[in-house]
Parts: sequence; structure tokens; C-alpha cells
Amino acid sequence: TGPGNGIQLAGGRMVIACDHNRGSVEHRYSHVIYSDDGGRSWKLGGSAGPKCNESAVAELPDGTLVLNMRSYHGENRRAISYSKDRGVTWTEPQLDPALVEPVCQASVIRYGSGPALLFSNPASTKRENMTVRRSDDGGKTWRVSRSIHAGPAAYSNLIDLGGGEIG
Repeated sequence: TGPGNGIQLAGGRMVIACDHNRGSVEHRYSHVIYSDDGGRSWKLGGSAGPKCNESAVAELPDGTLVLNMRSYHGENRRAISYSKDRGVTWTEPQLDPALVEPVCQASVIRYGSGPALLFSNPASTKRENMTVRRSDDGGKTWRVSRSIHAGPAAYSNLIDLGGGEIG
């Protein structure tokens, strides 16, 4: 699993982003596991890939799940996949042209009760410039960004602390 955090959907389902490898880079995939009984038992959800791993998952207001993944497609962009069935199946991953990455783990969380998402990663083709971005349309666009640290940077994990604060 991981790295990063899992989520609990509006209906109570717990979802944790994971990844698996079937050998080479061309055989890396992201997937989720989920629990409908408070974590007593877990089921394997759908996979997204290939050439993806180290994913983070968030739920949009309409119940759609978004899987934001480290990408090995050679274009230094994050891969994105969606699920309309609470993680059982995923769409074909698409590269997000706005989310530059050095092939590194990142984080995405839903912020507040609306469609806002927060995303953090080294916003560079190198492991530098840790940046947090905000989308107010469920990840379609990332209009607000703030560099947190211009120097060396790699893995990050966001959390909504409440009261308008994030960690």
C-alpha cells in the first residue's frame, strides 16, 4: 500500500490506494483495496495502468473517485484515472498536462465539502520545488499554486487539519 493515506467515502467505504509490479516498468499498476465493514475485511478493487504506481485517491462531491498516480510514461506528468463505481473499475489513465513531476510520489486530498482538491509534489522534472496546488473544479484545472520549498524535495502527504488549515 501507499505511500500516503486512505479515505472513507461518504457511504462509509474505506479505500486505500496501492500499487503492484509485474516485473518491468511497463508492468507497474496502481489499484485500490476497499472495506465495507469498517476494516474487518478487505477486497481488491480495480487496477489502473500500466506504467503507474504510488497513487493517491480522493472522492469528488458526486461520488467519483480520482486516482492520481506516479507515471512512467516518459513525459514528466502525473497520470489520472477515475472510478464511478467506488473503486471497482478505473478509466484508462490520462496524463495531466498541468501536473509536472520528476517521477515521484505525490499527494491529493479533497479539501472541505465542495469540489476543491489539493495536490502536492515536486513541481519540476527534478526532485525540487515542493508545491501545493488547488483545484476548485475537481482536478480539471489547477489555477492556484504555491511553492513551499524551492530546494530539494520528494515525497509528500497532505492532510486537512480542519479550520482552513492543512498539513
